[in-house]
Amino acid sequence: MALDLTSLNPEQKAGVLCTEGPLLVLAGAGTGKTRVITYRIAQLIFFGVEAERILAVTFTNKAAAEMRRRIDALAPGHGAKVWAHTFHAFAARLLRQHHQVLGLSRHFTIYDQADQKKLVVDSMKKIGLEEQTNKAAMYASLISRAKDDLLDGASYAIYAATSEDAARQTAARIYVEYQKRLEESGCLDFGDLLLKTCLLLKENQSVREYYQEYFRYILVDEYQDTNHAQYVLTKTLAAKHRNLCVVGDDDQSVYSWRGANIRNILEFERDFKDAKVVTLEQNYRSTEIILEAATRVISHNKARKAKTLWTRAEGGEAVVVQETPNEMEEANWTVRRIEELVSKGRSLSEFAIFYRTNAQSRSFEEALRRAGLPYRIVGAVRFYERKEIKDALCYARVLLNPADSTSLLRIVNVPARHVGKATLDRVDDYARATGITLWKAFKEQEKVPGLTASARRALAGLVEIIEKLREALPQMSAAGAMARILEESGYWAELEAAVDSDPEAAGRLNNLQELLNAVKEYEEKAKIEGRKIELSQYLEEVSLQSDIDTYSPEAPGVTLMTVHLAKGLEFPVVFLTGLEEGLFPIGSGSSSPENLEEERRLCYVGITRARELLMMTYAATRRIFGQVYANLPSRFILEAEIRRRSTELAELPAQRRPARLGVETPRGFPVFKIGMRVKHPSFGCGSVLDRSGAGEAAKVTVRFDDGRTTKLLVRYAPLEPA
Repeated sequence: MALDLTSLNPEQKAGVLCTEGPLLVLAGAGTGKTRVITYRIAQLIFFGVEAERILAVTFTNKAAAEMRRRIDALAPGHGAKVWAHTFHAFAARLLRQHHQVLGLSRHFTIYDQADQKKLVVDSMKKIGLEEQTNKAAMYASLISRAKDDLLDGASYAIYAATSEDAARQTAARIYVEYQKRLEESGCLDFGDLLLKTCLLLKENQSVREYYQEYFRYILVDEYQDTNHAQYVLTKTLAAKHRNLCVVGDDDQSVYSWRGANIRNILEFERDFKDAKVVTLEQNYRSTEIILEAATRVISHNKARKAKTLWTRAEGGEAVVVQETPNEMEEANWTVRRIEELVSKGRSLSEFAIFYRTNAQSRSFEEALRRAGLPYRIVGAVRFYERKEIKDALCYARVLLNPADSTSLLRIVNVPARHVGKATLDRVDDYARATGITLWKAFKEQEKVPGLTASARRALAGLVEIIEKLREALPQMSAAGAMARILEESGYWAELEAAVDSDPEAAGRLNNLQELLNAVKEYEEKAKIEGRKIELSQYLEEVSLQSDIDTYSPEAPGVTLMTVHLAKGLEFPVVFLTGLEEGLFPIGSGSSSPENLEEERRLCYVGITRARELLMMTYAATRRIFGQVYANLPSRFILEAEIRRRSTELAELPAQRRPARLGVETPRGFPVFKIGMRVKHPSFGCGSVLDRSGAGEAAKVTVRFDDGRTTKLLVRYAPLEPA
């Protein structure tokens, strides 16, 4: 029996049937790339390829699950057999199978961003950088980028030493201490998953050759978003059979800030000189008018593969561009449009509001609340980051990996055991002096000098609880283990007792109940797929979740999210907001050509999420860090060449037009002299090193007090004398 390909267009069919050798599928927005990937996998299975020997890698757990579902629909019973994972989940699977080769515990903990930042802070304190802990997030990011580039602590230190960047040099010092503590705790962060997998394949010939032989066909989705480690991992695995299919769109490469390298897709044909290329240009999502606007914008980029989206859905409603006096009226105008369209029959789940930065959501939230319209923010505080959920998960982590000191320290006083900082410092000093883990020091609390009797009892009590749970763990399901943790630890009982006195206690109990439901649902889903789920597998799933994995298109309410998170989604009605020079594109006055092209790609992503209606808005003035600034419309609006603009603002009664808050667009531009002290709302204070140009082209080079040197275009930069 052959796979029915009649629903595919000629280009999609070419991508499915070209099974041998390297293949690049350039898939424009909305052109059915997931359809090509899943049909291609099903076609291979129909040809007799074992599903277990196909590796399909994508970037979110949601996308991987959808891929397995679609494969199963085409080739029943095979969806769960294909290795369909995110890069990080795939790496974790390999590392757990070969943990002994790298000296890892099978139950190593995977640290998320919050855990990583906490450990960076602890490492900074250890090496005498307490006064810089407010920059911990920046240093954590630099360490992550180093790992994405496959640089261990020693290699990064050499690289940083040759750099004039003080931040990198400081990050190199922190990296060494951070990695030492990470390894002592038997933990890995996201960067380690890829770094150590690449190391495993590089240094262990038998493991490398096994997987190079085992995976006969490899498919990588969203290839434009791969970083160096993912690039190396992909090339290594595909080295023998060379049946590598990469699918992506260079016009949607928007993650350079987290290590993605657009050159990976642009130079695929250089890496594989015999590669075939299939270009998907027929769009099945948006109207002709929306696609024309998107094409006009992206055509201004130089670093791209030529492609032009087209659709059989001719015409469509005109794209609306709306100027408002300020960000609050921008939000009010947006909500009025939503109310108007809802009155004509649309549901709230059809609307999405996109913005460039998370801070912009506030005005839209307030306007929606005033209007009584439900909404959901994608990328806000996630369920698994809530205090009580994190507490419960840290108990589970310690059961599986008692060496995880960060998790152990979190649960010491959950519920309250009155173990103070002085006690923990003494225990930590003892652990380091004797070369043992913090957990072992807890077990040896009677040997730790200087502890009070009550502190010893508290530590011994926690050890007793953990060991009792560890002993029972092999006989418990994941859901059973989580319920037992909440009971044995006393956490549930403490919250129940506090319901009358603490207004948050009831909410925390509800969240913990939801956690138990989530674990149970996860188990039931796995059972349907023929898999048995352990507690460790559930913890790994949680650790590897992305912001978008919890998004559900069926949930009621208007969707609010950054444009970055919108990639891969679509909505009938999209509001693309904050289109102002300096905001979107962000920092346009000081952007490099490469950064500006990425901002344009981001705008292209936002435009192409819209199926039927697209509205682009900008505020003439916007309050930033308490200051009000006059704005110019984004160049992307001009590039889109929207022919018709909304006239709503002109039609508003005078009393409903918000004032311009006393801000006037200056006739000239301020003059900053060399040596002058200046202040920037984002970068802080600094000194002018150089200036060039005049009038609208005037630029200044500023060395800020945090060490960074930036060139700014005076007409757009919110710069003022210090």
